[in-house]
Amino acid sequence: MYSCERDEGWSRVFRLLDFGIAVNEQFVIKSGQVALSRSNSGAFLQFNVYSIDSNFPVFFHSLYPRTLLGSRGIGQAPSISGAPEIIQVDFEEPIIVPAGVERILVSVKKIEDFYNPESAQVFIAGTGEDTGVSWYEGCEDNYSLTPTIDLTIPVPEANFYINVTGEVFSVQTSGATTRLSHNLCDDIIETNIHSCTSSYIYWARSFTLEEFGISTNEEYEITSGQVGVNKTGWLPEIRFNIYKIDDNFPASFSETDLIGSSQYQQLSPNIDRTSQIIQVDFEAPIVIPADVERILVEVHKGIVYGDGVAFIAGSVHDNGVSWQRGCTNVAGGTTFDYNEYVSTADFGRPDANFYINVTGNVNHVTNNFEMNISNICSEFLKEFSVEQKANVASVVWDFGDPNSGVNNISTDVSPFHDFSADGTYTITATVTGNDASVEVLTETIDVKEPPTAYGIDNVYACEDVEGTGFSSSFDVSGIYDQVLGGQTGKIVKFVDGVGNEYNVLPSPFINSIKDRETITVRVSHQDNPCCYSEATFDLIVNPMPDLDDLDDQYECDDNYDGVTQFNLLKIKNDILNGATNLQVTFFHENGQSIPDSNLETVENKEVDIEELKIVVTNTDTGCSVEKTFTIIVNFKPRAFELTDLLGCDDNNDGISEYFNTSNIETEVMGNQSGMEISYFDVNGNPLPSPLPNPFKNTEPFQQEITVRVKSPVTECYAETTLVLKTSDKPQIDTPQDIYACDEGEGFAGFDLFGIESTITGGQSDMNVSYYDDLGNDITNEISANYQNTEPWAQTIHVKVENALSPLCVSETHFNLIVNALPEVNMESDYFLCNLEPSLYLAVENSFGTYEWEFQDGSIVSNSFEATLVEAGNYSLIVGRTENALYCEDIFHFELVRSVLPKITEVTYQELSDNNFITIIADGDGDFEYSIDGINYQDSNTFEGVLGGVYTVYVKDKLGCGDDSQNVTLIDYPKFFTPNGDGVNDYWQVRGITDYPDAEIYIYDRYGKLLKHLSPQVKGWDGTYGGENMANSDYWFVVNLNEGPKFTGHFSLKR
Repeated sequence: MYSCERDEGWSRVFRLLDFGIAVNEQFVIKSGQVALSRSNSGAFLQFNVYSIDSNFPVFFHSLYPRTLLGSRGIGQAPSISGAPEIIQVDFEEPIIVPAGVERILVSVKKIEDFYNPESAQVFIAGTGEDTGVSWYEGCEDNYSLTPTIDLTIPVPEANFYINVTGEVFSVQTSGATTRLSHNLCDDIIETNIHSCTSSYIYWARSFTLEEFGISTNEEYEITSGQVGVNKTGWLPEIRFNIYKIDDNFPASFSETDLIGSSQYQQLSPNIDRTSQIIQVDFEAPIVIPADVERILVEVHKGIVYGDGVAFIAGSVHDNGVSWQRGCTNVAGGTTFDYNEYVSTADFGRPDANFYINVTGNVNHVTNNFEMNISNICSEFLKEFSVEQKANVASVVWDFGDPNSGVNNISTDVSPFHDFSADGTYTITATVTGNDASVEVLTETIDVKEPPTAYGIDNVYACEDVEGTGFSSSFDVSGIYDQVLGGQTGKIVKFVDGVGNEYNVLPSPFINSIKDRETITVRVSHQDNPCCYSEATFDLIVNPMPDLDDLDDQYECDDNYDGVTQFNLLKIKNDILNGATNLQVTFFHENGQSIPDSNLETVENKEVDIEELKIVVTNTDTGCSVEKTFTIIVNFKPRAFELTDLLGCDDNNDGISEYFNTSNIETEVMGNQSGMEISYFDVNGNPLPSPLPNPFKNTEPFQQEITVRVKSPVTECYAETTLVLKTSDKPQIDTPQDIYACDEGEGFAGFDLFGIESTITGGQSDMNVSYYDDLGNDITNEISANYQNTEPWAQTIHVKVENALSPLCVSETHFNLIVNALPEVNMESDYFLCNLEPSLYLAVENSFGTYEWEFQDGSIVSNSFEATLVEAGNYSLIVGRTENALYCEDIFHFELVRSVLPKITEVTYQELSDNNFITIIADGDGDFEYSIDGINYQDSNTFEGVLGGVYTVYVKDKLGCGDDSQNVTLIDYPKFFTPNGDGVNDYWQVRGITDYPDAEIYIYDRYGKLLKHLSPQVKGWDGTYGGENMANSDYWFVVNLNEGPKFTGHFSLKR
């Protein structure tokens, strides 16, 4: 068997009855074994035990069954590389298989250890001899439990070595070993009782010992306890506490009446909603003294850590009261003390039926021997025995059953007795010991004959819908009485193939499993529903006869009346196909059956179309199936008369390649549709269909073709004749190219008025059409003033058709060419300086004609050159002849005489932070300006001008005159630095050289006169009385004498 690095599982199925485990016996599993042939340590292993039913191996949204009975860890996979080894695991806590479970699945699960770098491959070993199926999941991609024989790589003799070992315990045992339980069966379920996190809860059942055969002369030594739990969290623990109680319980309950307690046992945190039976084997037995008549078995749910959540399970059938203290208060209900015992009915759960029991040994306080009774419900034969057999010399048994005759007395040490009737019997055993002591042992036993589930015959029914395998007509009305066979006081339960349970099967019954479904019938005692017998029967679906859908039948209607005959015999024979257990019957739409003798000539009773029914019956099962099909009368297609076709003969040989066949099918079919058209020559040879278009005749001058119109469904057809006749091809001329003068952008008007006559030469019965290069029809646009649509040159394509045969066509073309107009390089304006007498102009001298005209209409020149004197508007007409067509063009321009520039005004700003000069001049030329006669600019304004005397200039850019004028700007520096470096060592007012009499006075901040200057000196050097003045601001006054006086201040910086 192979392995992989993924999680894997190996499983075996065991039917408990095969191993002697009866329906009322628990199987207490205490150990498991698995054999490995090779193993690595990169994974963990564990045992899982499940109960399984008839759905195995299919589970709803689950790989494994949801009925997990318990998981026990094996630990890390061992490292095995040599001989196979058997791994033995003794469970610290047993796994309890409840009584009534028929089959279990024992799985060994491998879980990859992601934190371990070692390989996770583990190879399971098997045995040479085996009697069961090995199941596997893991390395396959089908994600389901699969028999090893059905794997992608089959392993037919895997024979997985997996087993479990345990003890079998009868849940109804009494005598030396007795179980106290109010749960009549092991059918554990959820109780739906809430739990509390981080809280203690106490679940309990009370027992009167006498009801279990324990007298006040006997001690009861409890060795183990069981409780059903589900939905555990992290991490609860349980302990069994045994209290003595009286008839005033629960009012009289006191923790001081504690007889003894078991050890605590942790609950696994992974128990889900499937309830599990948890068994606690007491480390120290709890002995109930002989004088105790009633006890309370309490299960304390404690907390190791975490939320400590656990929910108690119950059973369906029960004969006692369930008690709880702690976590008993529910919203809207009665409020109870935390330590108060209340019945579950008091807080809304009367059917909780807590699954709690204890098991122990009954010891008579004075006797040396104890009686054991095997009271297996499904067996009327009971087994008896005496404990301490080694000390027994002899035993005389009296079964209290005198009706059994001599069998009522036995001297066997462990006898069997077959009781004569149902009832309560007192069993007496007189035991003589090896020491000659005599003890009389007495026990009471209730004996009932086991229920019998009588055999039931399989039930058959026909399926409802062909091929489905399901039927809603199973008659199961007599099954209930049949399985009981006259028994009374019994409960009958039916379980269908998918697990649905019924007290009475509904009749008629619908099967849930296709084709064949097994129904299990369980018959149990009314007062002991856990004691039962079972029988099974099958619901078998008889299939309908296999009948495929029938094709509709078609026949031709030669008489056009919608009625004809159909042959149905072939349909019948095809269905029978030699079968002798089938019966086939046909019916008209009106329900009238069709006799077999008429099947070959069945005439439809409804015009054109009729739906017939066919019924096929299996005479063995009585199952029948019916289908319908339609018989359809098709009209014979009509082949309408065709117009003769004319084709163009371009060389008078009687053969034309231009027969237009595009309308043949439309014409021959009329308003018919869905038909096939075919063609044949005079010899019946098929021609291409559809006929090529255009078509070329093979018989000169005239050819006849048979045209057939056929229904593709019925093969009905009609025929007509198509006649092909040839006609002559038009004879045409190709026109010369046509020219026109450009009217703008390469477009012009062309006179095409007589073009058709030029092409056809006056022939009649001709259709002429015109097309552009893109194939667009422009026939309607051809006129005496046709405008070309392609600039400069356009090709017009001409098609001439014979009006009697449109496919008889001749084609040609002609060109429309636009002559470009003469072009000269002329300006729109010419400028002449008023200083010049005239302007000479010349153009290209290759044109045919020239005409220079002044605005007054006078002709200046008829040559390619001209001398212009007067200012004004002129025109030049230039012409030439090209392609025998004269074309001319006209150019207009103006001669302008420039006026000399003249400065009319100079504006300026002085004594400011942004001094400027603006020159304003008259004239019509393009001027430029300067304030130094060297550097010129287009703008007439100069900004940031320093104080001083300037000559400003204006001149025509084309050299047509200039002008100038002087201007003075007064200004002063805002600071000076008299430090002897030759830069800004003196302070002086600028631009006053034209004021020789001007006076300049310099003052300090206190008004003290420091210096008197004239325009003729360099300026003030920053001293006073030979001493350098300090860095500071100084004030000045300028008196121009002939002009205004102005003041200001400046800074001295050293």
